[in-house]
Amino acid sequence: MKKYIYIIALLTLFILPGCDFMDELPNEWHTPETAFQLETTYERNINQGYAYIRNGYNRIGSAFLDAATNDGSATIANSNIHKLAQGFYNAQSPILNVWNNSYTGIRQTLFTEKYLNEIPLFLNNKTPDEVNVIKKEGIAQMWALRALYEFDLLQHYGAYPIINTYMEISDPRYNTLKRDSFATCVQNIVTLCDSAAKYLSVKHASFGRMEKGTALAIKAKTLLYAASALYNRADNTNPLVGYVTPSALEVETRWKMAAHALAEVINLKNGATNRYALHASYATLFNTCPNNEYIVFYATGKSNGLENRQYPPTLSNTSGGGTVPSQQFVDAFTNSDGTTYTRAAGETPKYTGRDPRFAMIVGYNGASYGARGTIKTYLGTDESNDGLNKVKDFSTNTGYYLRKFLDTSIDFKVGSPVTTFHLFPFIRLADVLLMYAEAMTQAYGFDVDPMAYGLTAKQAVEMVRKRAGFNNATDQYLVGATTKEIQLQKIYDERRIELAFEEARYFDLRRWMKTDVLTEPIKGMRIDNNAGTLTYTDITVDDKRVFEEKMYFAPIPKNEILVFPALVQNPGW
Repeated sequence: MKKYIYIIALLTLFILPGCDFMDELPNEWHTPETAFQLETTYERNINQGYAYIRNGYNRIGSAFLDAATNDGSATIANSNIHKLAQGFYNAQSPILNVWNNSYTGIRQTLFTEKYLNEIPLFLNNKTPDEVNVIKKEGIAQMWALRALYEFDLLQHYGAYPIINTYMEISDPRYNTLKRDSFATCVQNIVTLCDSAAKYLSVKHASFGRMEKGTALAIKAKTLLYAASALYNRADNTNPLVGYVTPSALEVETRWKMAAHALAEVINLKNGATNRYALHASYATLFNTCPNNEYIVFYATGKSNGLENRQYPPTLSNTSGGGTVPSQQFVDAFTNSDGTTYTRAAGETPKYTGRDPRFAMIVGYNGASYGARGTIKTYLGTDESNDGLNKVKDFSTNTGYYLRKFLDTSIDFKVGSPVTTFHLFPFIRLADVLLMYAEAMTQAYGFDVDPMAYGLTAKQAVEMVRKRAGFNNATDQYLVGATTKEIQLQKIYDERRIELAFEEARYFDLRRWMKTDVLTEPIKGMRIDNNAGTLTYTDITVDDKRVFEEKMYFAPIPKNEILVFPALVQNPGW
């Protein structure tokens, strides 16, 4: 929320068809009056509004945020992700700080909206009416982006100061800036999304732009959060961290609103077909650009830096390791028929005959990495640098590697390794389907569709699992799910696997208030090879995990409190 003054925003991100992204440095500075009226420059400020969408890849101490949950850890010792998971942070050193990034993005969208509204735009071969449509669509993109940045604030901090007008550095309103209520913040995001949806196209010519469905999805996810347990505690009296003493009827109404909003996204049409569809293969989902499953996401140009960081060291170029799955996560996958996988303490883990996504997400001993063959994570006879803790900061410390998101055709042993797209999803259709299943189960039931949305909660879960490789006719996952409690737990468990390492679990556990697992020691697996005989030993990787009541909400950075004294810090910080 720095008090910046803009002459013109630099273009840092072009979004073009086919996921082409490039940087451009201007040869000269422009005043807003010239920048927003010229055909050659007006789009730069629109494009700049996208520059503050966060990249979820390796964003905390070179690790994924999920490494701060019971699903994983990180190979770099004493990094910020370990400090976050172990509670070594405060308002002076918050670690998980999105406050400034979000407000920089918000200010850019307000800057662009202001001058698109105020300055005449001159475009060749366009009538005044056509120019007006173009400007309204640009402004609508800013509304949707602002909603996204505000949602990021909401899920990290709860309530935040709403700024809906562009303010110069001397504006006296800065001196009294304070947080609005949680309820007001939710409504502001909904209003922004509804306003944007009126003017945005169903499918933009450029993949990655804000669309009608993007705005609807941000609204829907906001309403799902608003209905969740964390924000509806019956004894809450603090309007900054949720609704004040909500009634059961109010909570039920919020779940119904969320279900309706999610159904709008699922049923959004592009002509005769649905705008969004599950990608054919989970294995290629994260490297296929464009594809119709992604709704809100971060994308970059083709690269192989993620592979370099996340590959096992023997396959990497200069690195390896990064974020690594825990034994708890490995044990969370069902068997291939959907039945619960169980493993007694000390029992040899089973890596075959599991959920089809297991081999697509986890790199385990014997896992295939494309043409390079399988990896070895054991120690002893014929060991390699992929073995447990072999190379400091690079080799796994849990016995596993994260395979998800990687294009295993990238080979660093050749002269010029190929590159690939990397799309980090914030909202994709599978997420929407599982949120819909949760909201419908909470509002109406698991196997009913009283509002004629066209899909029951159960069917939504089955759609996700079918794409994963399960046969709905033989899948045992939902057999016996006859109570609301069990049904919801099945949805929660499915979210854990389907959305693994997409920053879903970190916030899901908080909004569900199921954070007891965040104090569990992180477990791993040591494998020793003695002349071909493998011995498996459960190990403890991190026994210092901490979760305290105050950690439901991140601390507002101390420097912001000092600059804006009317801000109220989150409880406990």
